[in-house]
Amino acid sequence: MGKAGSAAFSVLQIDSYDLLPAKVQAATWKTIVRQEVTHGLGDRWEESTPTGIRAVEITQDGAYFDTRAGLIHAAFKDTPLVPRTLVLVPGDRMIVASGTLNASYDVLATNGSLTKANVTYVISGAVSAGAILQPATPQSGNWTSAVVDDGAATANGGSATQLVTALTATGFVGTVEHSPDTAAWTPLVAFPNVSTPGPPATLTIAGTINRYLRFSGALSGAGTVTVVASVTRA
Repeated sequence: MGKAGSAAFSVLQIDSYDLLPAKVQAATWKTIVRQEVTHGLGDRWEESTPTGIRAVEITQDGAYFDTRAGLIHAAFKDTPLVPRTLVLVPGDRMIVASGTLNASYDVLATNGSLTKANVTYVISGAVSAGAILQPATPQSGNWTSAVVDDGAATANGGSATQLVTALTATGFVGTVEHSPDTAAWTPLVAFPNVSTPGPPATLTIAGTINRYLRFSGALSGAGTVTVVASVTRA
């Protein structure tokens, strides 16, 4: 991922809850390789062996405790036990964790300060990190994004993810297109029509993904859409 400042953090969403308005102060995500202790009696040094299992932990810190509908308290007050979908866009990558469980929700009230809250997530399953084709900026009418050069074609397919965060038009259809040379473009995958914002949609791509990619959007009726889209190569 390229260098990105905090101002480039454009999406932090759990299911359909937008957490950025709660003014999150920090977010961390780390990949852990699980180890098994394999030393025993008679060994003079501790020994660990990788199990082949990886895990991801994500935290968000210092969000202002906000009880308005759709914000941080509404998202976490009941500490739901079912997996949710967490989406982070910290720059030029879209990170999607579909099996997200919030392990803790800590409300912090200190003297002389506004009340804040921390959340710790445990991820069950893999996390995807796709290259952004369409940044989360409002669009009106039909448009085509800038071209993304991934350096080479891929023969093993991958996946495409689209997240519509705001929509005032009656419908929206997004399409990922690819090209070997930026001269001839063909559709790679088309997402179903969207009429309301919601959780992200991910579609599998089979076969070749050409070197160059772009995103095209088509609106039905008057209005605007804010959508972020990415592609992950296998």
